[in-house]
Amino acid sequence: MEQVTQISKWVMDIFEDWDKKLSALLSESFNKTPCHFDRINIEKIKAEAEKQSGWRREWIKWQAEAMQKTNDSESDDKKQAEEELPPWLERIEMELASAGTPTANFRALKQQRFIIPAALILGQMMGHEFSMWHSDNSGLAASLERLPPEFQILPKAILEDHREKRLKYVREVVAVAVRQSFKDARQFFRGFSMAIQKGSMTEQGELAGATSTTKIYTMLAVYADFILRLQSVRELHEWLRMMLGKQLVGDIRRVEKICERIGLSFRPPGRPEIRQ
Repeated sequence: MEQVTQISKWVMDIFEDWDKKLSALLSESFNKTPCHFDRINIEKIKAEAEKQSGWRREWIKWQAEAMQKTNDSESDDKKQAEEELPPWLERIEMELASAGTPTANFRALKQQRFIIPAALILGQMMGHEFSMWHSDNSGLAASLERLPPEFQILPKAILEDHREKRLKYVREVVAVAVRQSFKDARQFFRGFSMAIQKGSMTEQGELAGATSTTKIYTMLAVYADFILRLQSVRELHEWLRMMLGKQLVGDIRRVEKICERIGLSFRPPGRPEIRQ
């Protein structure tokens, strides 16, 4: 393995610029793609919640509130985008990012530990971006179709808004790479080729580097606000089994180990305790 002692400035500039653009893009998309849910349907969901108890009641209430929040002003979305993520959610998102970039050491990248040429890592990241967002990739559409119909509207709008912007950025980075030294350009396109051959997502909508735990991590990340309402691992286990099925989730001991691994614990009757 090649030991890196110096990192090209152009590579670091792109990494820093790309990190800023990604942070701004999601917030911008939420604000530009408002979706409105029918008020009557929201009231029906709230009425159904009153018939339930425990976490099932909270789950139905959360769905109604999420739909209502989407109908509210943009100020709420902006406030939410600025909030700092809890440590357990940051760990999950790191795992999901790694699953979507299986040729790259995403953890080392975030920690800026470039133990292999940084130009190669940049090529891998851009190759995975190209694979993920290209219109020929049917995996994204397949993953969205698995969501409940009422939760497909906003992600689909964000997908259309993101796709061209992210592919445009990949093309810009490629144009910069071809103007670099032969050594850097060779490493970049080697990484790019590795990534597009491996891909970022399967045709079935699974992340290319997914493990048996990835689907559970995805549910925790997507529904993080709801997870904060649960009062025990038992409730989390029951909810996951409802959403993903008994076979995939397994027994409660597996869910306990996952919670321990990411630092998420529950303390009834309040919110989960976040362990540093």
